[in-house]
Amino acid sequence: MVLAQFSLMPVRSTKDLCLFIQHCMSLLPGFLQVKDPVKQAWFKKLPSHLGIIICEDRISFNDISNLIIWSFCVGIHHVSIYDSTGFIKSNGNQLYREANLRKDSYLQKKANSLNIIFSDGKVPYLYNTFIKNGHKTEDVNVYLLSHEDGKQQIVKAAKMLCKDARWKPEILEDFYAHQFEHYIKGTLDVPDPELLVLFGKTSALIGYLPWHIRLSEIMFQTTHHNFSFDEFQSLLCHYNKCEQRFGK
Repeated sequence: MVLAQFSLMPVRSTKDLCLFIQHCMSLLPGFLQVKDPVKQAWFKKLPSHLGIIICEDRISFNDISNLIIWSFCVGIHHVSIYDSTGFIKSNGNQLYREANLRKDSYLQKKANSLNIIFSDGKVPYLYNTFIKNGHKTEDVNVYLLSHEDGKQQIVKAAKMLCKDARWKPEILEDFYAHQFEHYIKGTLDVPDPELLVLFGKTSALIGYLPWHIRLSEIMFQTTHHNFSFDEFQSLLCHYNKCEQRFGK
């Protein structure tokens, strides 16, 4: 049935054939159990931190949970979820439950190998669970962020700097921009995202962590509703093709 549905897809190269096969496999329940081969075969370069901005009125925890689990399955271990209103952050327990349900559904017998750790960038949320059964486990760190974690964190970091300079004025004599990162990390310890995806019709970052996105590749998608693994894979393939010159 699946092969018949896609039998008319044009296959122009070996790469197209590989993507076609992988798409068909993604429709099978057991596909996401094959984590390491997916990471090694298809993605030579992966972001260690995937940033997700939701700029839509209706928010689907089901679809966001898919993005979290898919990220882990291809080898991404840091995912930040941002909406300016703070709705996701204030309903983190609901997203946490949904993500664990998706984990059990997709990974099945391998579900115990994944620890989903929710955090606000300061401390883990209280409803985290840790599985210790003697088997090797891996973590996916999910950061729930809102507008208060963006520009407001820079304000808090500046206040910390001013407080230190009040008692030690000499620290300002040879102070450079990269040293300010120490104060940023003191208020919000989140790694810089190499890939940032905005879901919505607004072509703006709506306040997402301005200090952290100096070297981020930014991509835009119309909606996160019913976002498929095939589309997720296309984002990663596009990221693979990006030439990052880091300002050179």
